[in-house]
Amino acid sequence: MIKLFRRIRQKLLTENKFSKYLIYAIGEIVLVVIGILIALSINNWNETRKSRGVEIELLKTIKTDLERTLIDLKDDYEGHLIGQKNGNKFKFFLLGENMSEDSIFLYFRSLVQDRHFFPNSSGYESFKSSEMNIISNDTLRLMITEIYELTFPRIKEWDESNPRWDISMVLLPYYKKHFILTDQLVENQLNYSRYPEYKFKLKSIEEIRNDNELQIDLQQTFQMRRRKIGLNVNGIERIELVLSDINNELIKLNSDD
Repeated sequence: MIKLFRRIRQKLLTENKFSKYLIYAIGEIVLVVIGILIALSINNWNETRKSRGVEIELLKTIKTDLERTLIDLKDDYEGHLIGQKNGNKFKFFLLGENMSEDSIFLYFRSLVQDRHFFPNSSGYESFKSSEMNIISNDTLRLMITEIYELTFPRIKEWDESNPRWDISMVLLPYYKKHFILTDQLVENQLNYSRYPEYKFKLKSIEEIRNDNELQIDLQQTFQMRRRKIGLNVNGIERIELVLSDINNELIKLNSDD
């Protein structure tokens, strides 16, 4: 092809047809420019496809992380609801309601238990280490950033890993103060011989009911748990919203191929 163009140029010059040669030269330049533009367009198209593929895989990873985190957060939420419910039952016992010793201990043990929050974040860490605009949807990019940088840290601040808001740390001293271990095995254990668990019993019903510090700390844990429940609810709602938007974005990106 190049030899053909060269022969045409030489023929026009030897025939002294300069005007035709000029038109031809301009046409040749136009063809070269068009070829370059086509090549650039193809290259840009390939790069866009590669970027879209990376974006899709990243969103899928973040989606999986959020789905797992959502399961854990819902479990924490249910655990806090149970703790709050059993805490109320234990409060009624302190106020004079009759209750079996086994029930007293079970309600107190449930009340003492707190929850850890460990969000899955491998996808978000990959996102942070890449170009931030790898997620092309500005709104979705902001939502993902906010849930990992604002929503999740607020929940973690109030979980059991923070001694200031650790329900078990507040109530554990009363565990030791008012209960003693017996030689009776807890019923319905899967393996008595390898993992024995023994029952506790109250030292004195009168003493625990008259423990004013316990009642004050109990009220404090109610407030703490309400805060944790509220943060869990907000986190669940935020995750579900982001997951919905990620699903919509994945449908859009896959349909663009």
